[in-house]
Amino acid sequence: MAKLTANTHVRHPETGELAFLVAGGDVPEWAAPLVGDHLIEGGSARSRKPSAPKAPAEDPAVELARLEARVAELKATPKSEPVTPVERQDGPPPKGGAGSGAPSWREYAARNNVEVASDASREDVVAALDAAGVRTE
Repeated sequence: MAKLTANTHVRHPETGELAFLVAGGDVPEWAAPLVGDHLIEGGSARSRKPSAPKAPAEDPAVELARLEARVAELKATPKSEPVTPVERQDGPPPKGGAGSGAPSWREYAARNNVEVASDASREDVVAALDAAGVRTE
């Protein structure tokens, strides 16, 4: 069995699991075709098997027909309504987390007829809302 000159990792061809191979260790039979000659003591794995032949390429006309059928299938599928976050129009935006930024607070101020600068910070908007007596909690 061939020995490794450096550490490497390969994916097991049957299980798909990642296997770590240690320098100085034997190269398992299944891993020999996957390990480069530069990592094998002496330059090559004696048990190396030829790689499996690649599947023949699909005829372009057949592939095109298959893809067109898939596109037609997707077009025929009823579209669902896009999922959008629920807008909080009944109360103020959150003060932390998603939707708590200055743009959300500026929109809230506009809905409540409180004028703020277009580049106002969240803190400035909250202060203006508080001064106008608009709910911020």
